[in-house]
This record gives sequence, C-alpha cells and structure tokens, in this order.
Amino acid sequence: MFVLVACGILLWLIYSLVAWLSGRFSYQAPGATRPIIEVLCLFAAAFAIYLIAIRVAIRAGQHRQLLPVIGLLAFSMRLLLLFSEPIQEVDIYRYMWDGQATIHGVSPFRYSPLQVLNSSANQSFPPDLSQLVAARDSSPAIQTILNRVHFAELSTVYPPVSQAVFALAALTTPSNSDLSTHLTVMKAWIVAFDMTTIWLLILILRFTAKPVGWSVVYAWCPLVLKEFANSGHLDSIAVCLTTLAVYLMLRAFFGSVDQKSGINDSKQTSLMWGMAASIFLALAVGAKLYPVILSPLLILVSMHRLGWSRATLVAFVFLLVSAGVCWPMVTQRASDSALLDHVDRHPLNTQFLMPPIPPTTTSFENIKEEPHAHGEGLTTFLSRWKMNDFLFLLVSENLSPMSEVPASQHPWFIVTSENWRQAIVKRLAVLTHVRQEQIPFVLARTFTAIVFLVLASCFCWRAIRTDEVTRFLEAIFLTLAWFWLLLPTQNPWYWTWAVPFLPFACNRTWLAVSGLTLLYYLRFWLGYHWPDPPMPFTTYSGEHFFDFVVTWIEFGPWFVWLAISWAMKRRHEHEQKI
Repeated sequence: MFVLVACGILLWLIYSLVAWLSGRFSYQAPGATRPIIEVLCLFAAAFAIYLIAIRVAIRAGQHRQLLPVIGLLAFSMRLLLLFSEPIQEVDIYRYMWDGQATIHGVSPFRYSPLQVLNSSANQSFPPDLSQLVAARDSSPAIQTILNRVHFAELSTVYPPVSQAVFALAALTTPSNSDLSTHLTVMKAWIVAFDMTTIWLLILILRFTAKPVGWSVVYAWCPLVLKEFANSGHLDSIAVCLTTLAVYLMLRAFFGSVDQKSGINDSKQTSLMWGMAASIFLALAVGAKLYPVILSPLLILVSMHRLGWSRATLVAFVFLLVSAGVCWPMVTQRASDSALLDHVDRHPLNTQFLMPPIPPTTTSFENIKEEPHAHGEGLTTFLSRWKMNDFLFLLVSENLSPMSEVPASQHPWFIVTSENWRQAIVKRLAVLTHVRQEQIPFVLARTFTAIVFLVLASCFCWRAIRTDEVTRFLEAIFLTLAWFWLLLPTQNPWYWTWAVPFLPFACNRTWLAVSGLTLLYYLRFWLGYHWPDPPMPFTTYSGEHFFDFVVTWIEFGPWFVWLAISWAMKRRHEHEQKI
C-alpha cells in the first residue's frame, strides 16, 4: 500500500503543476505562449506513474484500505483540476450557453449562438429569440460565454439528456456570478458523473470477482482527469449512464453467477434488471449518441438469456425511451426560412473572439455560403468533421483527388492513382448528387462503417455464445474501442467511452491508448509555432505535419504492438489445445 500511496501523492503533485500551468491557457492567451509541451511532459510522467499504480493496486488484492486510498486520491486529484483553466478546450462554453437557453425556456436546438449574437435588442423578434437576447444581455459573464462559443454559426449538437444537465448547472449557478463561477459549477456537475462512474466500476469489479484495484484504471487515468475535471467535457454524463446500463445488464444476464453475494435471480427479476438496463442505455444515448452501438448487445443477449418475449419488451422499452429523449433534437429546430425573416445573416466579426484552437484540416470552409447552414450542427459534424484520425485518414486520403492540392501537402502514404481517384469521385458525384469534395469523406465513412459492423457482429456473437461475464464485458469494451478507432473524429476524450471497461480487455496493449492519444494536443503547438514553414526534413508545416506524421507515431507502433500481441495470444491458445 505504501507504493500505491506514493504513486497517488506523486500524481497529485503533478496535477498541482498542471493546474498552475493552466493559468497560461486563458482564453485570451496567444497560442505561442501556451506551455503545451510542458503540460504534455507532465501528463507523460503522470501516465508512467499511473501504469505502476495499476500494477500495485491489482497486487494489493482485497486490502481493506485499498478503496479508501483509491477513492480519496481520485477525488483530490479531480478537486485540484476542477478549479483549473480548461487546457486547449472551449466546448464548455457551448454547454453553458445551452444551459442558459434552456432555463430561459428556449430550446438550444432552435437558434445558433451566432443568430443571438447578431440580434440587436432594438429589433423585433419572435418571443423565444427575444428571451435569448435578454439572457445574453443579463450579465457580462453570459455575454462572454456566448462570445466564446466555438463554431457559433452552428446550432448545438448535444442531445437532450446532456442539455438537462447543462440546465441544472445553469440553475445552480448563482445569479450575477462571474465567468469563473460559471465554469466551476459546470465542471462540478461533470465531475459528479465522473466520480459516480468510479463507484459503478467498483460494483462491476465486485460482481465479476476481479480485484477492485482495477478501478485505478479509470479512477486515476490521466486522460480522464484531463478531459473531465480540467476540460469539463460532457462525455462523463454518457460514460456514467452507459456504465450503469452495463452493470444492470450483468444483473439481468448473469445474476445467478454472482458468487460473492449468492444472488440467484428469477426470470422475472432478470426482466426487471433488463428493462432498467434498456432505460439507462437509452438515457445514455440521450446524453451522447454513441451508446446506441451497444443496443444490439443488449437486445440479442436478452433474446439468448431471457427469451424472445422478454427480449422484445426490453427492445421496445429501449426504442421508446431513446425516441423520447432524442425527439427534441428533431422537433425543436426552427426552419431556416422562418429564422431568416427575423435574424441578420451577416457573419459576426470574430477578429477578437477567435477560439484558442487552430482551424482543422477539414474545416467548415463553405458553411456560410450554404442556405441551410444554420441549425445543421449535427449534420455538419457527422458529414464533414475529422480530427486525429488514423484508419479513417488512410482510407479517405487514398480516395481524395490531389490535383488541386499543393504538392507539399500530398500525404506520403497514398497508394492509389490520381486518375482512379478522380474517376470514382466524379462518377459517384453524378450518381448520388453529392458534391465532389464530399465524396471521399462519404466513401470513407461507408467503408469504415461496414468494417465496424462486421467487427461488432463478431463481438456480439461471442457475447451471445459465452456464459462468462468477463467475456461479455470484453465484448462491450471491444465494441466501444473499435468504434473509436474507426471514427473520423478520434478526439482523446472520446476514448473515455471505453476506459471503464479496460479491466476486461484481455490484451493489455489497450492500456497504452489513454496515454498515446494525448499526443493530439501537439496539433495545437504545431499550428501555433509552425503555421507556414515546413518542419525539418519534411515538406509538411504545422497541422499537416501532425496529420501525416504525428498520427503515425501516435497510432502506427501501437497497431503493430496490438497485432503482435494478438498473434502471440492466438498461438498460445492453439498450443494449449494441442
């Protein structure tokens, strides 16, 4: 225990330094002055200590002081970062504005922040827009929050359950609070869900009779601490609800195998657990859409273990609740034609309001020229956005014509011919009536989606066939992990979706992802310091160097390591059978 406590204290000290350095990431701070490299070095040190802590905690067995040590240090680390400045992230300003819109009785899906910013208090507006204008002018802090919303021309993409949490944060923030208080209260709600996930993971570990020391994998994870306690990403809401849903699935499907408690659930009790799991999984979908990928596991395993009639009821409850919590995203958007009658469409002068993030390679170049840009946040995100991707990058760049791209920006890993790429893009543009520049993204999306469906089907089939609870949890983890690996947007905080289930990954190679994905923040340093001249020994500058070189360092060796580990494991299993 002494070593574990020492690791925890070292981590606490590192996060103290991170919190201190975070002051240099204030919104107005010039990018070139931000200590990104220093912070990344601190997180690298924290990750190394974290790996040692995992090993020590697992070996501690059932030591009676283990959970108090893990829990208290996990809480203290989060408390440190709760009051720190968000490092290179601005999403939280959107959350706070959405919360203000909701408590003022207006759907956050209805108007984009830019429309509110461009509205003058002297103009005549629909009543709901007038309420948002009044909210904007109610305090300097709220005006600042609205001015800092990233991609303000787009309406919100965050589903209603998360919106309810944003509204609760707004309601629990004292009136006339300064900006710092608004930030702290919002992050406190995010951390509350984060801490609840730790407790749920402990319940799952106890249910499966695995050492509770495995809870360190989530509780002390540097990535989790950075993205939730520091940056305040809403994903902690969906992660918490998903983890709760998975725990309820275990009670429904494997209640009779809980050796420690001696539970022997009846079919009726299992049905109740299954329905509860479907409700909370649906609420997780209502917090962030990704948990929907676990619904086939819920429904198909229900069919196998509870029977067709009970599984039909579980599926019906999931679909009903999911539709209910997601419906406002569809019904509460104002039509563009109605909005344009009342709102000035001239873009806001953002010369002094630019977010502290460099533009992305696939930015929203023509968004203001499109007649349906307003209110299309989710559509835009799903159809154009890509960031920190690797597998998706390999596919999309090998489908993208390069005739109009400067030679210095050509990806080095293209193996397809230019004539073939141009021919297929032009042909598909004619057939689908999709613009040519979008075809490579759509094709890559289709290809990676098919690959994921094949993999997810395999994981689901293995979950159906097994009676081992750990195999079921491994299927949960692999489904989430490969979904992230095949996304065009591999933001590091998206990996937190899988972190609670890392203890059930048979291949320990997966532990490295939480540390490697923090290299994502190098993209900003490169954008600030090397915007134009190429990096040494390459033709790429700034962000292109990150996309075409750093991502290979981030993912390439890891994929090789994963493949070798998998091959060695398969060989060992084959030898045992012989």
